[in-house]
Amino acid sequence: MAKVFGQIAEYWGEVMLEINESNPWIAKLNAGEIDISHYCGALKETYHYAGNNPQIQAFCTMFFPENERKIIKMFYKHAISEIGHDLVALEDLIVLGVNKQDIINSKPLPETAALNAYILYMIQFKHAFYYLGYLFHLEYMPVQTGRATIEKLVSQGIPKEATKFLEEHSTIDIAHNKMMEVYLDTLIKTEGDLEMVKEGLYYSARLHTNTLASAFENGEREFCHLKKQ
Repeated sequence: MAKVFGQIAEYWGEVMLEINESNPWIAKLNAGEIDISHYCGALKETYHYAGNNPQIQAFCTMFFPENERKIIKMFYKHAISEIGHDLVALEDLIVLGVNKQDIINSKPLPETAALNAYILYMIQFKHAFYYLGYLFHLEYMPVQTGRATIEKLVSQGIPKEATKFLEEHSTIDIAHNKMMEVYLDTLIKTEGDLEMVKEGLYYSARLHTNTLASAFENGEREFCHLKKQ
């Protein structure tokens, strides 16, 4: 199928427009109304789900419908590059004054666990192509919104040196999006394949938004002591 990446990118834009218009916490984020407590909540949940991403990507290759050796090799290289990104989020939290061991010893929110659980279920019991939608959302979004989000956070008093996770992903994921073009062009051959990617993207974007919203809400309680009086 021709220009699959473009079709998925256009669909992603439609999905995110729907989400942005319906979720009050995302509206606050887009309006630059997220403070240090909310941001710490988001980083904490990012630490939890990002730590699983390399293993999930490697796991997905077990369920490809064909032994696509080129893609499997790329997937493993891609997954290896993701190892340790959870620790970048942890470093940002430490810069903001959060106790390192408190985060390491913490548990993810239910919404965060659901984000990981959803895609693991879809890979194993439905089809590996749903994972491409999950991956597309998580890596296309930082390239599209990362810089603007950093600017909004800094305007709210977040130190620039505490935005390393966002900074890295707004640049590194450009290359990962190029890899996604290859994944899609190689693996997606029918309209049915394309619909699985779209469905995986839609559910993942919604679940990721729920994760962020819950993280902001929880951060308002858990990290309120970090707000300047």
